[in-house]
Amino acid sequence: MSDIGYNDNVNVNGRTFHIQTGSNFSKGIARCEVFEGGKLIASQVVDFERRRIQDEESLEKRIRNIVSDLHQETIAEIDLMFQISDKVKKLRHAPSNIKLGLIFLSNNLYKDAIEQFETALSMDEDSAAALNNLGLAYIRLGQNGKAAKYLNEALSKGHPYADIYHNLGLAFLNEKKHYKALKNFQEALKINPGYLHAHYNLIILYLESILTDKSDTLLPPPSIRLERARQQLDRVEASENKVFSAIYPNIISALDNNEIEKAIQILENNREKVFPQEIYGLIGMDFYLKFMYGGKGLNDEMIRRFEQQLSRALEQHPDYADLWNNMGIVHLIQCRNLFLQALNEFDHALEINPAFDKARKNKKLVENDGKEFLILLRAILR
Repeated sequence: MSDIGYNDNVNVNGRTFHIQTGSNFSKGIARCEVFEGGKLIASQVVDFERRRIQDEESLEKRIRNIVSDLHQETIAEIDLMFQISDKVKKLRHAPSNIKLGLIFLSNNLYKDAIEQFETALSMDEDSAAALNNLGLAYIRLGQNGKAAKYLNEALSKGHPYADIYHNLGLAFLNEKKHYKALKNFQEALKINPGYLHAHYNLIILYLESILTDKSDTLLPPPSIRLERARQQLDRVEASENKVFSAIYPNIISALDNNEIEKAIQILENNREKVFPQEIYGLIGMDFYLKFMYGGKGLNDEMIRRFEQQLSRALEQHPDYADLWNNMGIVHLIQCRNLFLQALNEFDHALEINPAFDKARKNKKLVENDGKEFLILLRAILR
């Protein structure tokens, strides 16, 4: 069976995105890649679980549908993302700018992300979220000095949050300023001792500094750094993170063989897999934006997919409070849709029988309660 592929250009706001989607039957996956100006900016892989289908003709049809759906959904997502951007720009609602900025950031659209965070900051110059995310965006761009400027500004404005200290530590770590990075990771852990991402980056810091700053007197001696790296490794392993547990033996083996560079490489290569909380957090943000500004873009099928994404995320990370909060919001929106569906059904009953008093009474009850429910839901989302 030959593989299936699609190629299309999407023109949005004077920009052109090229979407390329194809199947890889030997691996059992469909991959969709998005390019701008010849540069890959986003990639998504879907497993089409070919083993469930025995009949070759049915299998080919199923794979063709999966590849086609993935391709068309990606085109629609890009178009909707920029439609929402236009609406948010007109409304000047800082929380929405921040959420949209994070969506852009997750798709490696750094210029668009920074524009959203700067817009939020123009409305609220003390916004911790805007300053922190500007710092994060510049870290992703490799402009760590500029990132540190915004993160230090957030701290100076009275926002001593663990995330801000952690991101500042990461900016210094990227610049090989290990002592400054250490101090900020430690501050983050004072605020949140269970901050696993900070523990993880401390492992990298201690190991990397042995290779590059062996004689740094501000840091503990190299033998102590190695011991502390092992302690941090055990701390993260104790969290029972499934991905980390899979790579833990390889890191320990590398350290036992004095292959520090190899251990660092394993940690660097698996950071996003071990800590996908940023991705999972985007599930809720994406849902919020589409509910508030996407109009018909948020249909029942999309709601079902969000619920499935969150369910899978919770199976892997049942201790993430944000995931449970987002699942609650999804279920509230499902309730809202059932209210509207019930209203339509009572209307239909009255169209058939205008004298149906019970249906008229039920419709009135739903209208009254539904209005209050919508007010509650929008208050929660904002």
